[in-house]
Amino acid sequence: MILGEDNLSVFHQIYTPEVLSSIASKSNSDEGLKVLHRMLIGNNDQLKISRIHFDKCLQFAKQHNGIDADRLARLREPQNYSVWKSVHNELLVPYFFTKVFNLKIKFIIDAKAQGLGDFQIIRPKEVIIVEVKTPKGDDPDLQGPKNTVHAGLDEGLLRPAFLDGARQLKRGNKNMIVICTQLCAWIRDWRPFEKLFYGQDIITANFDPNRGGIIGSPMTKFVPDGELNKHRKKRFTRISTITSFRDDHYLGVPFTEQAQQIQFTVFHNYHALRPISPNLFSDVEQFIPDKKKGSIEHINEKKNAFLIKG
Repeated sequence: MILGEDNLSVFHQIYTPEVLSSIASKSNSDEGLKVLHRMLIGNNDQLKISRIHFDKCLQFAKQHNGIDADRLARLREPQNYSVWKSVHNELLVPYFFTKVFNLKIKFIIDAKAQGLGDFQIIRPKEVIIVEVKTPKGDDPDLQGPKNTVHAGLDEGLLRPAFLDGARQLKRGNKNMIVICTQLCAWIRDWRPFEKLFYGQDIITANFDPNRGGIIGSPMTKFVPDGELNKHRKKRFTRISTITSFRDDHYLGVPFTEQAQQIQFTVFHNYHALRPISPNLFSDVEQFIPDKKKGSIEHINEKKNAFLIKG
């Protein structure tokens, strides 16, 4: 174990006074690091929940041999908040899977082990490879949306994270990509994921050139032009599911100061060579291929709010 076995908590072993002082000096010109520093020193009531669960998350990661030299360096010496948040999510997602879904996980700490993910879900008859990605987003310094009007659904922020994860995963495995959107100010639900991975609704109508107008009523038609439906041989068939994950979103569910709120939705790949059963995450909002109907079924809508209890 890279950390000592003394009486200090894992948090205090990592965030010594010297490390906290270094982060504080960088935070003078970085709003994101300023928020991080306030959370780490614990002087902000609004960040109390994050501090409590970050401490527990670090303890969990140490117990499961998940803090290697690379993760430790990114936790201690983040270049910016985006860098810190990416490693935080690599630890928080497996912590969430264990606490909420009672899944057994195994961290991967060998940087040379290609295609094995950041961690694995270990089940009696299968192993699921999980790659965690955190887009830099449109809000890396936590300044909030820069414009009052937003025209897109931010699939442009999600696509690079998805492609990066897909490149790192190998065929023949059950592969899951978790995309964490905390830094994407405008991504608050499943819609940009549905558009990017499955397709979009378009409005169609019949036009009469002689009359110069529309005949009948406009109709809505779903066009399956998403990344997972532009299917050709070997195109993303190695990806079993994509999931959305966000840990800073107020979900409107009952909670105490000891509970951290998580937003989580599962998107299954219609063309996966090795699909993952929807039963892995029971009673969760999911998009599931129905090959008999030739469609994607949206089930358990709005059941995407979860609490990690202290």
